[in-house]
Amino acid sequence: MFANDTEVFERDRRLSATLSRNWEIWGPNGGYIASIALRAAGKIAPPDHRPATFSCQYLSVGQFAPVDIEAQAVRQGRNAWCINVALSQNEKRLLQAQVWTTNKKDGPAKVDRAFPDVKHHSNLKTWGELFSDAGESYAFWRNFESKPARFLPRGEIDPRGSINQSWHRFREFAPTKDLFLDYARALMMIDTGPWPAFTRAFAAEPDYVAPTLDLTAWFHTPLGETDWFLADARADVAGDGLIHGTVDVWREDGRPVATGGSNLLVVQR
Repeated sequence: MFANDTEVFERDRRLSATLSRNWEIWGPNGGYIASIALRAAGKIAPPDHRPATFSCQYLSVGQFAPVDIEAQAVRQGRNAWCINVALSQNEKRLLQAQVWTTNKKDGPAKVDRAFPDVKHHSNLKTWGELFSDAGESYAFWRNFESKPARFLPRGEIDPRGSINQSWHRFREFAPTKDLFLDYARALMMIDTGPWPAFTRAFAAEPDYVAPTLDLTAWFHTPLGETDWFLADARADVAGDGLIHGTVDVWREDGRPVATGGSNLLVVQR
């Protein structure tokens, strides 16, 4: 489902996609739209390149309809390309992004970052197993099977603050050699993770929402055939109408997949 819903089509040297209601959450999910932009960059990057860095700004709310895509390489180096991507509907820009890609494979290799101290997903229960009435309020969440690494009853505050560590896997996702599609799974959770993490520090549901202004991600290791992955999200800085969150995505074998974060703008309901 994710592969089909983020597919970028090329016709007469023009790129396009269609936003699907399968990813509705306050409108089309931002990480979902960003994933389409990442895949659009993959359409024009050299075939031996993979994504290295993604950054974007969300400019307006999209509609569940076709989108026009512009993708242009603004730097074409021997080992790295920089690609600008813009998504528009009815001549109104929804998102603008910049993607670095590379074919570089040599260089130092080390990971000092420690894998979070959490239980393996095989020893945890899904939200559906934890709550008999865990029907997802938004279509977006029906695309995943998710297991909280630390279960808290409803209304209970996490003593650690705004932290949310959860295992996820995409439903109906087959392993792919397309690294732009592969890393899009991590990009999706980096966009989505800060808001649920922020609310873990409060017993009552906030009387405001916080749409994402921007999104940045740095890619490390492909998920590959890894089905389950861990999203370690924190939103521990807030003030003056902004909430800042960061997310680390990990493979279940302990290798880092991606790191990223965003600023969210507080908007009263």
